[in-house]
Amino acid sequence: MHDQNAAKLLAKVMGWDDLEAVPQVLPNLQLLADFKYDQYQRFGPGRRFIESLALWLRQFEPEDRRTGLRLVLDHLVFISDAELSHLVRTAYQDWIVQERMRLVSEEFDIPSHRVQQIARHRRFEQLRLTSLYLGLSDGARTNELRRASDGEIGNEQIWQAYELGEEKAADMLKDLKESLAKAGLTRSDPRFNLIWLLDDFSGSGNTYIRYDAASRKFKGKLPKIYQRLHEGGVVDPSHYEVFLMLYTATRQAIDHIEYWSERFTTDRGFKPLQLRVLCPLEPEVSLLRASDVTLQAFLANPAYRDDRVVDIHFKVGGTDDASLGFAGCALPVVLNHNTPNNSVFLLWGPEQFKPHGLFPRVSRHREF
Repeated sequence: MHDQNAAKLLAKVMGWDDLEAVPQVLPNLQLLADFKYDQYQRFGPGRRFIESLALWLRQFEPEDRRTGLRLVLDHLVFISDAELSHLVRTAYQDWIVQERMRLVSEEFDIPSHRVQQIARHRRFEQLRLTSLYLGLSDGARTNELRRASDGEIGNEQIWQAYELGEEKAADMLKDLKESLAKAGLTRSDPRFNLIWLLDDFSGSGNTYIRYDAASRKFKGKLPKIYQRLHEGGVVDPSHYEVFLMLYTATRQAIDHIEYWSERFTTDRGFKPLQLRVLCPLEPEVSLLRASDVTLQAFLANPAYRDDRVVDIHFKVGGTDDASLGFAGCALPVVLNHNTPNNSVFLLWGPEQFKPHGLFPRVSRHREF
């Protein structure tokens, strides 16, 4: 154990006076801390995982602390910066280029195994230039994706936000016209054909699209994006494809987005959304599937949640119980830069609350 003081604090909180349990647990915790958990970007200065774990466990009744520790050791899914970067690096060559090849193959009836013939086709290059990339959050890592493309994505094709202003849209179309002319693919009224929407994670899919029965309107990022792209004349209405690429997402989110986006696009006459998820999280990850009744009772204990986090944004998920997180997903998931509020409250609860989460979350909304 590198940090002896933190180890002693943890042993004291856990009541490991006989120290028999220490050799069985501490080396594993230190390994996890070194390999992943110390990287969590929301830990305060001078504080790392082992110390944070000890202080987090100290909030619980002594008889509940072993259950809390078991939650961390047996269920926690921590997606590190290196793992997310790996997904981003594979996204361009393994997914985006492959979609362009599929489209050219289908349009010109070229067998998909004739890779060189497809790659040399002028349409393949045209689709590269008429691809637009929009980040849906600060986790989209648009700069990493651009660098991973080895120069095939230009600065003029990528934007860190999905809200394109009129001036920005006009600049992008002007740059597109110049790029096409330089490649000998002159078009009088150039528009984008392939729209790639990028984000790092979705737990429930509600943020992207949902149907509000009271107002009878679709809400979320996707309806706004579709509307803006068409109003601004950014896409070529005669041929366009919209892809939502998520680096990781739960099966619940995938099913939700596919169902409601189909309803939305069919209702409005838009092209269907095509969802691509690089690393799906299957339902078995959710703590709702855990058979440990002690753990279920621990998570449901009203003393171990703070419902002050339940505001209008949280209620969009259809629950006012904070314990299982947004939309009741009950995930044990932590991303290295922030913990999704789809995870159980005890993992992401804000630092100023009691109890606070083991990996406190910084909210996108000013609800506190």
